[in-house]
Formats: sequence, structure tokens, C-alpha cells
Amino acid sequence: MELLTLIAFALALNMDALGTGVAYGLRQIRIPLPSLLIISGMSVLTILFSMTAGRLVAQLISPAFAHRLGGILLLLVGIWIFVQSLRETRPEETLAEQTVMQIRIKSLGLVIQVLREPVRADLDRSGIISAREALLLGAALAMDAFGAGFAVSMFGFSPLLTAAVVGIGHIILTYAGLLLGRSFACTGLGQRIALLPGCILIAMGIFKIR
Repeated sequence: MELLTLIAFALALNMDALGTGVAYGLRQIRIPLPSLLIISGMSVLTILFSMTAGRLVAQLISPAFAHRLGGILLLLVGIWIFVQSLRETRPEETLAEQTVMQIRIKSLGLVIQVLREPVRADLDRSGIISAREALLLGAALAMDAFGAGFAVSMFGFSPLLTAAVVGIGHIILTYAGLLLGRSFACTGLGQRIALLPGCILIAMGIFKIR
């Protein structure tokens, strides 16, 4: 049961990786293995750090309360991701106005911009994601992992096992997205799967609260 929960958790966190892979595949942008390992590694490190912090907090409270708290936090993270996904499906004119405002936040704005349009991570437009660009993309994709990792740590899951499952899932789904993008006209796939991660985390949170 724990392994199935971890797989569902990894699937939810890595849907962004699948969508990114599709976007890159459609535009024939390559992600070399070293760059992919950097991107995946940032999610792994984020999970390890957040789960370690979560376990320290869990030691200060009762196991039953920690379990419920983890469910509540996971529910809130899921709702936040769901709302963000809804906002990202608004008309392009609105997004364009927001992007202009966000660019002024320098590096943070650039990360948010990459989240909305992953192709922007290819800064030099070379068609290949370099190690430096992989750090930027990895930071964008790892943002959701911190809160979710902190929440799931309350359930007593192993940080190493969780991070490993998330990391492996990230690599698999990114490559799957690249193959889909190169093989089919999947331009609408990103929008169709955008709401799925939030729904999965919300369902997990509700299940754990009960």
C-alpha cells in the first residue's frame, strides 16, 4: 500500500515533467542525459530536504496528529497546484500581461516564466538544454516538491525511498513526454493533464485525513 501511495505521489509531482517533455518534443528540443539528471536531481534534493524537515516537526507531535496534519498539508498543496493550473489556462492576453510584470522580478520572475512556458528554459535557443539551463528548469519543476514532500513526510515514509521513486518517475515521464511530442501532435496534452496533479494530491490528502 505504501509503494502504491508513493507511486501516485510521484506521478502527481512529475506531471509537469511529462508536459515539459511533450513541449520540448514538439519543438525538437533535446535534453541530454546529464541535463536530465540535473533536473531530476534537483527534485530529489528538494524532496530529501523537505521530508527531513517534516520528520523533525513530526517528532514534536503525536503520530495521529502528524498523520492528519500531513493529510491537511497535502490537501492544501493539491488545492494550490489545482488553482495554479486553472490560472495557467486563461487567455494568452492575460498571461502576456502577467509575464511582463513578472519579468521585472529578475531571476524569480524568470523561473515563474519557465513554469508557464517550459520552452523558455532554452535561453540560447540552441535546441539543446545545457547544464546551466537545466538548473533553471529544475528549480521551476521542483517548486511544488517542497510543500508536498514536507506533507508526505508526516505519514512516516522513507525520505530516501520517496526521493528515489520521484527521481526515477521524473526521468521516465520526461522521456515519455519527449517521445509523445516527437511522434504526435500533442499540443493540447499539457492543458488536459494540467489539472491532474492537483486532483491526485487532493485525493491523497482526503484519504489520509480520514
